[in-house]
Amino acid sequence: MQKVTLLFTFILFLTSSASASVLDNRRTRQLKNDLEVARTAVRKAVNLVEDNDESRKRIKALQDSERTLNAYFKDSLFRNRKDLRLISLDILKKQYDVYNDRLYLNMPIDTMAMVLKGKQYLVSMLSFDSLEVGKSYRKKHSEMLAPYHGNLLKGGIYCMAHEKWKDAWDCLDLYLDSRRQPLFSDIKFNSANDEFAAFLALMCGKSLDSLSLMMKYSEEAINYSPRREYTLQLLAEAWKLFTPQKMYLHYLKEGFKFYPQSSYFFPRLIDYYTSHGKADEAMLYINKALEMDPRNQLFLLAKHSVLMSQKNYDEALKYGVTLLRDNPDQAIPNYNVGYIYYLRALDAQKRYDRSYRQRQKDAQEEYSKCLPYIERYRKLMPNDRERWYPILYEVYLNLNMGKKFDSLL
Repeated sequence: MQKVTLLFTFILFLTSSASASVLDNRRTRQLKNDLEVARTAVRKAVNLVEDNDESRKRIKALQDSERTLNAYFKDSLFRNRKDLRLISLDILKKQYDVYNDRLYLNMPIDTMAMVLKGKQYLVSMLSFDSLEVGKSYRKKHSEMLAPYHGNLLKGGIYCMAHEKWKDAWDCLDLYLDSRRQPLFSDIKFNSANDEFAAFLALMCGKSLDSLSLMMKYSEEAINYSPRREYTLQLLAEAWKLFTPQKMYLHYLKEGFKFYPQSSYFFPRLIDYYTSHGKADEAMLYINKALEMDPRNQLFLLAKHSVLMSQKNYDEALKYGVTLLRDNPDQAIPNYNVGYIYYLRALDAQKRYDRSYRQRQKDAQEEYSKCLPYIERYRKLMPNDRERWYPILYEVYLNLNMGKKFDSLL
């Protein structure tokens, strides 16, 4: 019984193998016929610039052959055949040349279709070059394709203008990445637009909400100086919510290096360090900034605020007064300066090494200094009652300012 089973299995194997072989032979013959049809379509693909019945007929023949041959690329038996690859490239080039020729003659064309066909042509050429059989055609194909390469950048810009972000990214990616491929190893491209293309690619990545696409050409994009500040800001924002925030901090530092007076990088850099309990590191950047611009209000305010957080009130008072000398209506410095004088008044009242009369005199001097700053803060921030009320209460009480005191009740 076992021998019969083995014999039956062997017969099935031979039968299936024979059937597969017959099917492969049949498909091979069909491919031969389809290749001949495709060659005929390519030979007849002449005089296609004019938009007439005959040119439309010939273009349709190319398109039909393209669809037919594309089916063979899904089959491992045929996808690497040289004849299939070469005729498919010829078909794509013929179609792409129609768009180019019509564009050169200022004839109306479907620009999006041209962009996508050019992208398809380059991808197919790169795919063929990656095969062993394609390497012998590298020099010929690179020289053939090089004049079209710049159209990828134009195509990317066109797709961006029409908010076709994925198509735009694909064009820009091919523009930048393809020149690094072996196919173009002997071609000397003009790199003048590379940084601009990288910036556009980053913008596409942002629109596609893809950090990986944003990062692929990020270093080249940063070198595009006309939009470097915006680029660094975009990259910082992209990494802001990630933990740990190493990359967020990196781009804040880069932004500060190039644009120390930017209203974006410096405040966030200081906020990062102070919120992570690294006031000393924040102060290093503040001092660097002040060396460049000692009168900058943003830098002075940052130093004043960090000194307050460190409870270095004597230094904080000095910077607070300097800030208010240039702009007396700044809410935070007004409160901080008033608060420092208020703390000094409280401290004076606790100086038991002095007489009661002297303590009261010293305290009243500090309360008098505190008064204008906290009153101005009240005027600037009337709704922040929790801050100014308790201080003004003590000030009015200790200075015997009855009418002022009554205004708090």
